[in-house]
Amino acid sequence: MNFPIYTVCLALLLLGPMCSAYSDQERQADRLRVAQIMQSSYDDNTKINRIQELLNIYRRMSPSLSPEDRDRLDNLIKPHTEELLIDGVPSQGGRKSKYAMKILGPAVKSVATGFFEQLGASIASLFERWFSYDKN
Repeated sequence: MNFPIYTVCLALLLLGPMCSAYSDQERQADRLRVAQIMQSSYDDNTKINRIQELLNIYRRMSPSLSPEDRDRLDNLIKPHTEELLIDGVPSQGGRKSKYAMKILGPAVKSVATGFFEQLGASIASLFERWFSYDKN
């Protein structure tokens, strides 16, 4: 009786990570989306409104990153985001932009657009590195 249960649990443990991996198709789609976001965001308000979309792309790709890359991006993101708390506990993947849907003064807009450009450039460079490794 215990052997079949053990076998099923072992199979689920082995197959689980393969099913939830960041596939090449998702990676390619996110790479194209980041490029589109960066190229089509001309004014400050558009950049600020698209920060959350860049954060969502980062959240999807972060399990695939090396610990060094993840730490570097987390350190970039932390000062510009707020943790989402549900019943006093942080939610999984729960960070949102501090700047979204708020009326911002010129100085804060400058900081927010600088964050957008840094985050977008960092994510785009990671995608370029991934796809340059795939070609080699």
